[in-house]
Order: sequence, then C-alpha cells, then structure tokens
Amino acid sequence: MNLVILSLAVVGFIFSLYLMYSTDHGIPGIQKYDKTFQLLDMRFRYDSNIVYDTFKNIGNPGMKAYKQYLIVDYFFIICFLIIMVAISNQVLTETFYYYLLIFFSYSRAVFDVIENTLIILLINQYPEKNIKLATFCSWSTTFKFISLYIWIVGIIFGFIYILIF
Repeated sequence: MNLVILSLAVVGFIFSLYLMYSTDHGIPGIQKYDKTFQLLDMRFRYDSNIVYDTFKNIGNPGMKAYKQYLIVDYFFIICFLIIMVAISNQVLTETFYYYLLIFFSYSRAVFDVIENTLIILLINQYPEKNIKLATFCSWSTTFKFISLYIWIVGIIFGFIYILIF
C-alpha cells in the first residue's frame, strides 16, 4: 500500500476522532441538547424504542448535530478501512486468511455505511416512525461489530502465527 495514502488515512483517522469526540461537530455538539446522549452506532444492539427516544431527547437541533456527526463518521469509515487493510497486509500473507481479513475489513465498513445512512433516513423521517428500518439499522450495527471483532481476532492470530513461525 502506498505510504502517502496510509499516512493520510492515519491523519484522517485521528482528525475525525478528534472532531467526533472533542468538538461541536461530534458528540459534544449533540450532548448540548441531551447530556445523557449515547450514540446509536456505538451500541452493540438496540431497539426502535431506543432510536426514537434518542431522537425525542435530542430534539431537532440535536438531530441536525447528529447528522453532522454522521457525515464526519463517513470520513472516519474510509480512513479506518484503509488502516485495517494496511494492517491485514502486514500481518498475513497466506491467501485464504488474508482474504478473510480483507473481507471482514470491508464488511465492517459496508455495515457502518449502511448504519449511518439508515440513521440519517430515520432522522429525516422523524417524527414518523419506521420500526422495520430502525430494526434493520440496529442489525447493521450488530454486524458491524461482529465483523470488527472477527477481524481483530484474525489479526491477533496472525501476530501469534508470525511470532511462532
């Protein structure tokens, strides 16, 4: 992988985390409208009641801030994917396992994009409720985390393999 692209991805990854966790373009901006706010996309599983209670609690200004956060998160997803692929390239060379790691890197990113897009759609439809869409959104979040956890386990096993052999 090109070192310039990887360097830009690392800088973008750190910068997007800074925006999402330390500025009004992220969680602090949303928490101005509800001090107890928790991101939907950082929960392993949630139901439609949690989705709509979250929207009700943050109100229209908070939903606007949430959408801004999700736009930054799209950038984070791209940077994180590049980093995951670069790490996968360094850890495993055996084709089958390498492609499994790449698959789970991409699936994590795809589920994250689906999740963000669905949250934006749900916000845009609010106060109308779409229970099926909210449920599908939650499943996207769950599969995002499962993909990430499988990738992490694969990386750990890859490091162990390198150390032993």
